[in-house]
Amino acid sequence: MEVATGYQSFDSFLKNSYWILRHGKSIPNERGVIVSCLVCSLCLYPPHFWNRFCLFASLPVFYSENGVLDECHLACDGVSQARLAGESFLKGLKSKEIDVQNVRICYSPFSRTRHTANVVSSVLDIPFEGSQCRAISQIRERYFGNSFELKSHEKYAEIWALDEKIPS
Repeated sequence: MEVATGYQSFDSFLKNSYWILRHGKSIPNERGVIVSCLVCSLCLYPPHFWNRFCLFASLPVFYSENGVLDECHLACDGVSQARLAGESFLKGLKSKEIDVQNVRICYSPFSRTRHTANVVSSVLDIPFEGSQCRAISQIRERYFGNSFELKSHEKYAEIWALDEKIPS
């Protein structure tokens, strides 16, 4: 028995392969800084909206879009990591005889993940601005809040301790 999901049967859906890749080492990783903010944390409007309508845009402590800034993309090591990951993925595709045209690259809007996806897509010879690559805001990583934004990685210990007290 097959269950329809809207695109294809559930049985054929399970035959898809998924490759999950964490972003390469970013400039903030290299500097030991937490960057988890993607939008203005008070008004939660997307970046193109902020400059025109955000009431908090003039307050730097509240107006933070660090995750999408070019200064937060991959460090040199991260570019090398992404290239190696792309080469490994390409080798796996070839060994399974999977056509690169069947590959879709989905990434979060963070500059580090966008940069990683761009490097991998170039290794696979997939046009980054084409239909096979797209940013999906729902697959973004966790936001730690303003009190941890741009703080030292040493603050992660506090975050994990809070997680133990208040499990999600």
